Amino acid sequence: MRPLLLLALTACDPDPLDTADTEEPTGPEVGDVFDLATDESGVVAEFAEPGTYVVVLMSEAVEGDTSYGYGSEAAARPLVGAPTALPPRPEGREPGGVRMPDTREFTVWNGSQAVTVTAGLVELTDELIIWRDVTTENPLGDIDEETLEDVVESFEDIVLPRTRQIFGEISDVEESGRIDVLLSYTVNQYGAVAYVTQCDIGDMFGCGSWGNGSEIIYMGYPDPESSYSSANAIVEIWAHELNHLVYGWHKYIVNDQPLAQENIYLTEGFSELAQDLTGFNNGNQYIWAAAIDMRDFYGDEDFSTQGISINDVLRGSGYYDEERDGPLRGAAYLFLRYLFEQQGGMLVGEDGGLTDAGGMAWLQAWFDAPELGVACVEATVGRPLLDIAMDWYTALLVTGRDLNDEPAYNYEDRVQDPLTGFEFGVDPYANIHGWLQLTGVPVQPLDTADGRIRAGGVEYLEVLVTEPGSVSIPVDPAALPRARAFRVE
Repeated sequence: MRPLLLLALTACDPDPLDTADTEEPTGPEVGDVFDLATDESGVVAEFAEPGTYVVVLMSEAVEGDTSYGYGSEAAARPLVGAPTALPPRPEGREPGGVRMPDTREFTVWNGSQAVTVTAGLVELTDELIIWRDVTTENPLGDIDEETLEDVVESFEDIVLPRTRQIFGEISDVEESGRIDVLLSYTVNQYGAVAYVTQCDIGDMFGCGSWGNGSEIIYMGYPDPESSYSSANAIVEIWAHELNHLVYGWHKYIVNDQPLAQENIYLTEGFSELAQDLTGFNNGNQYIWAAAIDMRDFYGDEDFSTQGISINDVLRGSGYYDEERDGPLRGAAYLFLRYLFEQQGGMLVGEDGGLTDAGGMAWLQAWFDAPELGVACVEATVGRPLLDIAMDWYTALLVTGRDLNDEPAYNYEDRVQDPLTGFEFGVDPYANIHGWLQLTGVPVQPLDTADGRIRAGGVEYLEVLVTEPGSVSIPVDPAALPRARAFRVE
């Protein structure tokens, strides 16, 4: 059996010469955040007075999809789950056909094989070429003309200029000066809402001869009764997919590293950040809410901070978890949004104009840097990852409680976008669309906590200190625990 590491919260012994009734308290006040010092016996915190504290217990272990025991579960063996394989990559095929005045051929993936479809030209604008697949039967019907006009207007007037300002240059491998959008039911057959492939813009790892040779967003047909059918929802989807192309162009192709592969959740996090920063932080709210606390809605403990881990969204390139896909996408967004704000973020003008306050420069430095994952975090931020992670986990707990105004421990207040009406940013206590009321991250009373912490993850444990004394929390030492406390009462 492994020895147990004890996390001890210890109140200082009363001094016989105590003059606390006439002097200012020497212990932490409500709202204070403080690290718990570690020695051979564990982590110790001294308190000058009773109160309610939340311990932020973080694991610094680097394993993926592994959990360790604490409390009564400290001696239990770690639970390890095998990563789920990524969806199969389409087999290589010859590039699509030659562009003609009103038709074009595309090689696409329909969920089981690569097929070539013919598409007819729907609309040609200054920055978009929209095509409709005329080969594949579409039982859902076309996107109506008025909705499509609204999508094009918002995408061209808001998303494209903001994407260039915030994230950097958009590639133009075909030198058409435009982005292609293919509306095709093959995307629905694939089981996706929309997708892009970086094989269209460069000779990437695993592409072979696959690729259609231009910047293309492949868009499925939304069910008219679904939440994906509105103009704003479609614009948000296109903003997300466009960012995948921008990231691939800068990170892999410009840096001439076609064999590089980023963690899938990190790239999804950047695309969700693009939804937010370009002004369409709408459906995206449900993604980041799943990483804060949507346990009641999904009936699953993993749809909260209990299901996230800094390891799973940063380390390695082949990790994909079908069961925790939503929370991990949300966690990646929350982490990147935190870094964006900590680097200065951006200012939003009354006219909807955006001004860089440091966050945009940081994003472009990340996109242009050859480093991946953890190395890129540390290269662009200039701090060790685990120090950043501890502050981030603390910010998830502290934000919205109005007890502490330290910027490192808080997300910025949300600001409404004058152009779209949606709010930028994050609020762990947000009310989303009038029916989903968030109540912050899950905090477990220490005596009834579930006793498991993910490698690289976090647990929030409420400790009630009623009188001077100590509280010890056994933790499996393989978890490499680190802790701090936040006084809430």
